[in-house]
Amino acid sequence: MIDKDFTPQEKKITLGLAFIFSLRMLGLFLALPVLSVYAKNMPGSDAFWAGLAIGAYGLTQAIFQIPYGLWSDKIGRKPIIVSSTIIFVLGSFLAAYASYIENIHLLIAGRFLQGIGAVSSVVIALLADMTREEIRTRAMATIGASIGMAFAFGMVLGPLIASYFGLTGVFLFTGILGLISLPYVIFGIKEPSIVKHHEDAEFTSSYLSVVLKDKNLLKMDFGVFVLHMTLTAVFTAVPIIFAHQHSIDLKDIWKIYLLMFFVGLTIMVPSTIIAEKKGKIKQVKMLGILILIISFIMFILFKDNFYLTVLAIVVYFTGFMMLEPIMPSLMSKYAKPHVKGTASGVFNTAQFIGAFVGGAVGGLLLKIDDSAKLNFIFLTVLTLVWLVLVSSMEMPVKGVKNDTN
Repeated sequence: MIDKDFTPQEKKITLGLAFIFSLRMLGLFLALPVLSVYAKNMPGSDAFWAGLAIGAYGLTQAIFQIPYGLWSDKIGRKPIIVSSTIIFVLGSFLAAYASYIENIHLLIAGRFLQGIGAVSSVVIALLADMTREEIRTRAMATIGASIGMAFAFGMVLGPLIASYFGLTGVFLFTGILGLISLPYVIFGIKEPSIVKHHEDAEFTSSYLSVVLKDKNLLKMDFGVFVLHMTLTAVFTAVPIIFAHQHSIDLKDIWKIYLLMFFVGLTIMVPSTIIAEKKGKIKQVKMLGILILIISFIMFILFKDNFYLTVLAIVVYFTGFMMLEPIMPSLMSKYAKPHVKGTASGVFNTAQFIGAFVGGAVGGLLLKIDDSAKLNFIFLTVLTLVWLVLVSSMEMPVKGVKNDTN
């Protein structure tokens, strides 16, 4: 993503912000693969509370990410990034303490607090301040790639940490990651000489109606909502299936996720190249959605078989990793240049709400039916709706501006 077109200063700020953002997202992703099992086993807890603990951060992230961006226009980027990082660290340490004393409600409060430490919109705004418009998209893509790697590594590293130090250790490590980023934010990043609002990178309220009237952008918002809803719903149910139905020791579950990680990453790279470079983005997207549906059907039919359950989670993660990198890119292709920031803000909000709903609804359905069949039937139906919507979308033509309202 970084090439000779970047000035030394642009290269430094892009890599620095990618580092900060990836550390933050790694911290959030570390808990995802193991949290539901630990949370469900806490006194007074059940599957619903466990699912809420998984998705809680998404709700507060959805609420705060746009206001933080707007506030940073007025008071500066660094004060918001520093204060939100401190909030994130406090939320992580609260979650660690709650895990130590096994208090599910305090754990959920910690997760909500982690979400209040949302920083994505401010990081993007700072990047826009410090880069020229002609290389800004590539700079943002670099940050996007760092998030993808943080997600993949978190899925393996989280269970590995939990196998030695429990859930308390996972959240302590998460808080430490936040602390590590603070010195760089305070001393390594200069406040831009001019802080201004960038329509191509930040949310602009006057363009909200334009974005909400664009059918293609609405379908993209629904798609990312569904994608991240499936993520938290799946990782509410699957760790519990492994631990309770297949008696897998949590100390060994990282081995399953390691296999899932390598297969997903191996498929992600060529599928992204085919989608972006070969102009097959619709075909890759529909194939990725179809793979998600196949994985849900496998869970419904074969979840009592350990090896087929492992295969199902590998298939799911493969579909997810095919879709995750191309979704933001495709969204930006549909949006007109002057509304890209607003379209991105709505898109990210839909993603975070999806993460919250997936955890809460996934946990509720698992409480109603501990076999998890209801979960995967629900996910199958909703993902089928997404597939139908995508099949009716016209893909943006390269070099042609989107004029749809």
